[in-house]
Amino acid sequence: MIERRQSGFVTTNGLVPVDTICANIGKGKTLEALSRIYPKLTDEDVYEAIHFYSDNTNIPMADTDKILQLVNVGKGADDTIIEVTNLHQVVYIKLVATGHYFYPQESNFAKLMNQGLRICCLDNVIAVESEQEFDTELHVLVNEALHRAVPDILTDIERTKKDLDYDEYIQRRNND
Repeated sequence: MIERRQSGFVTTNGLVPVDTICANIGKGKTLEALSRIYPKLTDEDVYEAIHFYSDNTNIPMADTDKILQLVNVGKGADDTIIEVTNLHQVVYIKLVATGHYFYPQESNFAKLMNQGLRICCLDNVIAVESEQEFDTELHVLVNEALHRAVPDILTDIERTKKDLDYDEYIQRRNND
């Protein structure tokens, strides 16, 4: 559980500041490392802190490429491989939280971030198909970064859906 204290928001177990947990994750600490540093924290405490931070922290106002930069490292027009080359901590945590929502069994933060990015891309495909606006500031940011890396990404929506394993995404989304 997250509590408000004079110094800010902390976990009930161990009274560890949410900002501190997320800063450590942003610096590459694993779930196991956090457990060693803060032995009173459970895995659930860490994920609760991640989700709380994600829900209550805004993405900084800056040029898109300063907070999320993607590049296509694929070879040729039909080979799209997206690589993250710049990532702000707030965006990283928001992507981890998104990934964790769909993949709660996964404990690797980098994998969760990648899944979160994939999910945002697929959410955006659905929004484009249904002519709706993007859901969140994270979705807008991902869309801008993706279009910089692959300007024609939504030209062939069916291929994009296939490349991002749309069917698996829909199955997970419908199971929640």
